[in-house]
Amino acid sequence: MLALLLMAAAPAAAAPSATLIKACETPKGLVFDGGGYGGISGIDYDPRSGLWAIISDDKSEHGPSHAFLGRLDLRPGAPCGPALEVMIPLRREDGSTFPDRKAGTEAADGEAIRFDPKGQDLVWATEGDFEHGDPPAIRRLSRDGRPVARLVAPGNLRFRPDGRTGARKNAAFEGLSWSANGRSLWVSMEWPLVQDGPIPSVAAGGLTRLSRLDRSGRVLAQYAYPVDPAQAASPVGVGDNGVSEILALDARRLLVLERSGIKGADGRYSYHVRLYLADLSRAEDVSRRPSLADGSVRVVEKRLLVNFDRLGIRIDNLEAMAWGPRRKDGARTLVLASDDNYDAHQINQILVLRVAP
Repeated sequence: MLALLLMAAAPAAAAPSATLIKACETPKGLVFDGGGYGGISGIDYDPRSGLWAIISDDKSEHGPSHAFLGRLDLRPGAPCGPALEVMIPLRREDGSTFPDRKAGTEAADGEAIRFDPKGQDLVWATEGDFEHGDPPAIRRLSRDGRPVARLVAPGNLRFRPDGRTGARKNAAFEGLSWSANGRSLWVSMEWPLVQDGPIPSVAAGGLTRLSRLDRSGRVLAQYAYPVDPAQAASPVGVGDNGVSEILALDARRLLVLERSGIKGADGRYSYHVRLYLADLSRAEDVSRRPSLADGSVRVVEKRLLVNFDRLGIRIDNLEAMAWGPRRKDGARTLVLASDDNYDAHQINQILVLRVAP
């Protein structure tokens, strides 16, 4: 087992420790029931059934926009899988499947998926469709794919026609988590809102918003989360950093996955990923602040848990993160998966970590 990097400075409460226990690649080109296993942007585990939900951000270009239900074997040395059992086409509220992005109407952009801990439905987050004016949203669906509800993003997290405020294209709802008690939802923006500051770059980081919503989609609170600068310079000047997933640890702390993509001279991207423990207990509610750039903000405190650059293995575009089953020793398993963008040069990667208090 490989111990992961922890920062020395301790927050008010002790941070968990994390150890890598498995790293593997899933097959490329896998197709199940018409849906391609690629573009994996969200996963979640249901302890009641033992099933995993896995969502692709395929915009109906490799089959219908879809999610899967299946099983993963987390044992070290075991085949990576997955053992897929059901393909769920993602549907609009009228029951129709989402079309190809070139169709001229809303395309799905599934970035996160979660089982409802208090019911049998699934919820999934879409970044919306900037070109067609469709806002970021959280959609609820039954396990057989029937659309149940659509919770549109709060007003300040939507796209604006003039582009001077609001969410940025392809940088909206990227992370989603139920609260620890299952009574509310956390949702994260990948990048800062336009009025909150520039996109994180090598020169500087930025402030993005973590929002807590009730089950009807109403904002309970928003917090300013400080995103790191991009982790390396790009020879062609294309690189950024943003929040790719979140996961509740307890009532006041979240795990936050930051993913930095750097474009090389050959046109391919390298990825630099870090996992942070975010403590919101002393952060201010910024839901009524029009801009985070117009004065001092009491931001979320964060502590580095894992620097994936230091693992000594190739790290791809990690976008999915979920708690898995507890281990016999009482520790939790944390599972991460990568979005290969259906690119032959990228990998479908699964990492399993042991997380102990």
